[in-house]
Amino acid sequence: MKRVNKNTEPPSLQAYRQAQPQASWDELRNNARQAYDDIRSHAFEDQRGLCAYCEMDIRDNDPLKSRIEHFHPKSDHSTPINWALAWNNMLAVCAGGSYRHGTAPHSMEPLDENLSCDAHKDRLIQQGRLAEACEGWVLNPLLLPIWPSLFEVDKFSGKLCASDCACTQAAPWPNNQHTDTNTLVLHTIDALNLNCQRLCTARLAVIHDIERNKKRQRLAGRTPQQGMATLAQRYLGKPWPGFFTTICLCLGSAADDYLRQTAYAG
Repeated sequence: MKRVNKNTEPPSLQAYRQAQPQASWDELRNNARQAYDDIRSHAFEDQRGLCAYCEMDIRDNDPLKSRIEHFHPKSDHSTPINWALAWNNMLAVCAGGSYRHGTAPHSMEPLDENLSCDAHKDRLIQQGRLAEACEGWVLNPLLLPIWPSLFEVDKFSGKLCASDCACTQAAPWPNNQHTDTNTLVLHTIDALNLNCQRLCTARLAVIHDIERNKKRQRLAGRTPQQGMATLAQRYLGKPWPGFFTTICLCLGSAADDYLRQTAYAG
């Protein structure tokens, strides 16, 4: 999971909300198709085509493989905010492995074990195992620090874990419902099922590709610093690749240096 920076909301959404301030998400989707399409395209553009949770590549904006997630429940009417139409409450996410006829990494059997992202989060909510208003229980990508990443990746299993060092150094998470940031990160990984076999297999493919290219750089006679700088530019010098955080963690300081040079802001 990486930082998500949202740009200005689509004018069509703003106009619809002003005209229909109490409308539901279904009403917008059914009656204001231009606003709905603009929400999708703007959200996907803001996130450079990556799922806000697992970072899978969803830039093709396929409605069968991706959707708009409301981080705070859109059904909450206890505040003056209409959460269904709040731009900063909308994230572009993958289908979470729920598209049975998709190809890997979008789908993998057994389906239930390989649900992830909002599909898995919603299942936990329905089972009463996660608060519907999950702020403080699960990381919100909009609030993540740009550096350092709160995550680490195991290069042998593809599993994510919490970075003890980064979690200790990070500013206190607002309204954290756990004992510390480390526990919040671990609970987020579990709630979104980011270590399901489907996603670990996809991360391992990325890790193995990077390791092969590291070897090629060594065989070409480049120093470790030269090789890693070359790979950072190769992997990150284009629209964000899928599993962006995994790539950055594998490339270490070379990725950080390259992103800083290119004024990366999430």
